[in-house]
Amino acid sequence: MKRFILVSLLIIVIAFSSNAQSSSADRFGHGILLGGNVSGIREDPDELHLGSKFGFQFGVFADFYFSDNVYVKGELIFITKGAHNEAKALGVSIYTDINPMYFQLPIVIGYSLNTSRDININFSLGAYAALGVAGKSKSRFEFVDTPLIKRDESISYFKENTDPDLLYLGNNNRFDYGLRFGIGMDVNRLLFFLLDFDLGLANVYNDKNISQYYSKYNYTIGLSIGYRF
Repeated sequence: MKRFILVSLLIIVIAFSSNAQSSSADRFGHGILLGGNVSGIREDPDELHLGSKFGFQFGVFADFYFSDNVYVKGELIFITKGAHNEAKALGVSIYTDINPMYFQLPIVIGYSLNTSRDININFSLGAYAALGVAGKSKSRFEFVDTPLIKRDESISYFKENTDPDLLYLGNNNRFDYGLRFGIGMDVNRLLFFLLDFDLGLANVYNDKNISQYYSKYNYTIGLSIGYRF
């Protein structure tokens, strides 16, 4: 009888342990994502009138569901940001492309709303930190009166620069941070689509003589598709 009780208790413990591990495993997830984005730079004051440009992003993520609805998620992504602009002044057409590249770590907390048997709508809010690793700022000057004469300039986005024509295209901090907002949809928590908005809060301009009067902030709208293993 004692053996029967001990064996029964052992079976119950093993079954409970297996169920707990299975439940815990279901709560953890990780995967890959790939997408495109539209980025821009907010200025204060708006002197260069920079417009938006297309870019891309890809990376990995991990998440944990505290319940069927509430989760926390972290990503490590490679992302391109920047801006594009075309302007004319004093008989000169100026074409500007700014292309910084970052490794970015967003962390969000989200709420998953089950709308059908297989479909969930997800809302998330959090923050991100990013480190610039590469990037160029390019400007082309075309003279209206003499269209055959052109001047091309290219500098590192994160390098100190004293050329007055390119002053605002270099001299940028590598570190960026801000808020992230997202809305997405997933199918059985496996395949998902995510629309996110990153609002930069860090003044990335790094010229100490001017940064007290002039500031630049990144913003990005991204659309990604991913798979959760």
